[in-house]
Amino acid sequence: MQLQMPLPPKYTQADEAELAELIARRKEQLGPALCILAHHYQSDAIVDLADVVGDSLKLSQQAAARRDTKFIVFCGVHFMAESAAVLAAKGQAVCLPNIAAGCAMADMADATDVSAALEEMDRLAGGGVVPVTYVNSTAELKAVTARAGGACCTSSNAKNVFAWALQPTDQGGAGGRKVFAIPDEHLGRNIAISMGYKPDDCVVYDPHRPAGGLTADQVRRATFILWKGSCYVHQLFKPEHVHEIRRRYEKIRVIVHPECPYEVVALSDAFGSTEQIIQAVTGAPAGSRWAVGTESNMVNRLARRCRDKFVCLLSDVPSLCHMMARIDLPHVLWTLDNLAEGKVVNRVSVPPATAADAKIALDRMVAIKAVPQATKTSQH
Repeated sequence: MQLQMPLPPKYTQADEAELAELIARRKEQLGPALCILAHHYQSDAIVDLADVVGDSLKLSQQAAARRDTKFIVFCGVHFMAESAAVLAAKGQAVCLPNIAAGCAMADMADATDVSAALEEMDRLAGGGVVPVTYVNSTAELKAVTARAGGACCTSSNAKNVFAWALQPTDQGGAGGRKVFAIPDEHLGRNIAISMGYKPDDCVVYDPHRPAGGLTADQVRRATFILWKGSCYVHQLFKPEHVHEIRRRYEKIRVIVHPECPYEVVALSDAFGSTEQIIQAVTGAPAGSRWAVGTESNMVNRLARRCRDKFVCLLSDVPSLCHMMARIDLPHVLWTLDNLAEGKVVNRVSVPPATAADAKIALDRMVAIKAVPQATKTSQH
């Protein structure tokens, strides 16, 4: 994780209303040269000032599409800004207002370690291992993925990317016999089971153990090899939360993010990406009840948006992404002030050779359509 320089007192001592007004002025001054992208997990204050709000797939598509924008200010975490920088046009600058906004999950998979693991798993499997790397990863790891014939995915299109990885090459797929899902084991397992595979079709690769803790027989029998990684926000949700919410509220529907453990997903009515969750709840009948298992900022905002329904967080414990929270109004204003003065700060860039390979994996991701709606679980 990189260090962010302390901000001058004029940013840290101003109140929220003053900061929002100054940001609005800078946005007007910079005009079409500026685009502010914000992830759904950002605070209301950041979402209110953004030009586009979305999940990782939508924001990646926006970064790739806005070819004439001079500055992309990315209100998310570092791997998102890196992806935007890879997909951006030549000459565009991608800025992360707080350079210390990282991602614990992305840090769980080192590119060198993954490269070695891919070679080892492919050898044990007798070939045919295709990596599918979650967008929550470094650009270096995305490059490794592309060089191994794989693609990136988001929670919106992971099912279709997995299918592509296992599809024969003469049908437009990668021709793999096995998927190595990196770095979130829960996403990998939940998507595999939603495709009709069994839990036993998955094995977990632990990078801290020799050969990932797997035998050659385990690798040969498995269809999905899952890197041992997770999102701390979604690990807060437990099976007992689902049982308790159903006890507390009659006829409540439970929808969760696929980064949640399988035991939680299996007890839920459906799972989906942030965009798919929003679509499911906003499109539901008035008077319906929903418990949502994902980041608190998004759930609270969804509840206010859907006042004709009952919407609550699945757990009584707030599930906040503290890294996302490092992007705040003082850092955004500081970034825009510098841009207005001709100085690009906190520019996120990727070495050209790495970017070229990472772009292949990201382009494959962007080209593969998202699943159109949240996925119902087999029990419901």
